[in-house]
Amino acid sequence: MDDFDENPVVLRGNLPLRPAPWPEDESAMTAVMADNWTLLRALLLMDDKAGGGEEEGKEAMGGLETKVDLLLLLVSAGLKGLEPAPPVYPCVLGGQYIRWCCNDPAPFPAVGERCCLALFLRPRIAMPLILPGVMQAGTPGQGGIWCQLHFHLDGHVQESLDRLIFRHHRREVARSRQRTDPVG
Repeated sequence: MDDFDENPVVLRGNLPLRPAPWPEDESAMTAVMADNWTLLRALLLMDDKAGGGEEEGKEAMGGLETKVDLLLLLVSAGLKGLEPAPPVYPCVLGGQYIRWCCNDPAPFPAVGERCCLALFLRPRIAMPLILPGVMQAGTPGQGGIWCQLHFHLDGHVQESLDRLIFRHHRREVARSRQRTDPVG
């Protein structure tokens, strides 16, 4: 996609993305982070393979709580009204930033402005990850202009996002090895 990534452990894909409103106050930001954490925990849980031993019961109970939390969030989001799906952009998601390629950066905030982006990591789940941050300078590249948002997340959300990105990266490495392995 782009040739200026310093961190090789990123999540790459064509993902729905749109600007989102900045939380009105600190309590609204706390609620956004709580929703982000629930969503990321649910995504991690969906990606987990079956556990084993004593941990299985603990993970199952935590998984059930996470699924219930996610279900409640999805229902409440559905009650707010259905929005059309946002445009899909080639994206590179790192632990501290997201980059996306677009032909026209006008729909996004200007460089230096704080903003939120709604990123739909799983388009089948209509709940986005809300990434608050500061817009960075765009970089012309293959396919258009690569915009970037540098974000700061609370500790739980950051840890869960890092785990999700690492798991995705590990799976991509395994898939590429299978494709190049003549025995596999």
